Amino acid sequence: MNEFGCALPNYVNPNIKLVIDERYTEAHEFGWVFYFNSAQFIESEDWEHALAGNAPIIVDKSSSKLIHTGTANSTEYYVANYIKNGDPHKRD
Repeated sequence: MNEFGCALPNYVNPNIKLVIDERYTEAHEFGWVFYFNSAQFIESEDWEHALAGNAPIIVDKSSSKLIHTGTANSTEYYVANYIKNGDPHKRD
């Protein structure tokens, strides 16, 4: 999970443990959408420990690929694009 926590390639902050927030996991025919945050935020719900800009991740069960979504649009937008085009960012 930690590789998704920073835009810098291969950077992992050893002080922040990232975990999936299972309360928001979405199941779809293609697989799942997982939301994540810092373990400290999920345990405490203290916004001081929340991440910003952490977009949900699509996991395709047929390929086991992890696909980044984004924060510019709603998760529903990215899921609909993924279902339609196989790419959450591809527009018609």
